[in-house]
Amino acid sequence: MHSVEVQGNHTWGKFSAFRVLGDHEPMPGFRLVMQFAPRPEGVARLLEMRARANDPLDSELARLTVRAGIGLLQSHNVSFAYASAEEVVALVRADAVQRMGSSMAVYEQLLSMYSARLAVLLGEELVVHGHIFEFPDIGIARRAFVSAQEWLEEATPLRSSRRLGLQMRGLGQPFHPSSLETVEAQASLLRSAGVDLETLPHWWWRGVAARFRSDGGVELYDDVPHGADFAALVSDV
Repeated sequence: MHSVEVQGNHTWGKFSAFRVLGDHEPMPGFRLVMQFAPRPEGVARLLEMRARANDPLDSELARLTVRAGIGLLQSHNVSFAYASAEEVVALVRADAVQRMGSSMAVYEQLLSMYSARLAVLLGEELVVHGHIFEFPDIGIARRAFVSAQEWLEEATPLRSSRRLGLQMRGLGQPFHPSSLETVEAQASLLRSAGVDLETLPHWWWRGVAARFRSDGGVELYDDVPHGADFAALVSDV
């Protein structure tokens, strides 16, 4: 298990060979996937600040973060978006780089759009960081999306208990992330606040996805399936 002091989807390290640094021209047939996430320290500050006015885990903060991520489809440079309370992963349209002039132009547009939507929805600015991945084909891109979902579900006890701990800190109660080293400790903390992991909504465990249809409409999935069924949703316009 990664240290509970460190937040974020660490499984992206498995795809580091496909990470692109700086501007470039994608190779023919290759697909760009971009991942964005608010800086953990900014989310921690908001959780502490909002603790007195919100429910355990701050479901409103999580929902608004998801909305900001799904909103990337409005850029018309994204054909599929997968968003959670932790991050958003976007499949860039095959023609986006040609229309925008460079992959970096697409990245900067999506980064600024996500940051701006978060600021408007939350009423607070959050620093957002991101990465660009260039995959040889749509199949490997789909694996990245499935990996992101698998991490989200596996990390649900830890990320949920840590959110609650940060809220406790905001209420002046003692909390240190090292107290969450075991699944039992995580579940115990959540139970003490009346949070039952099994009753948390589906989107909390598996995120929300959206994609463009060929007719220009948008399909929203707030009951995202597992594995191969999820991968099958990852498609182009």
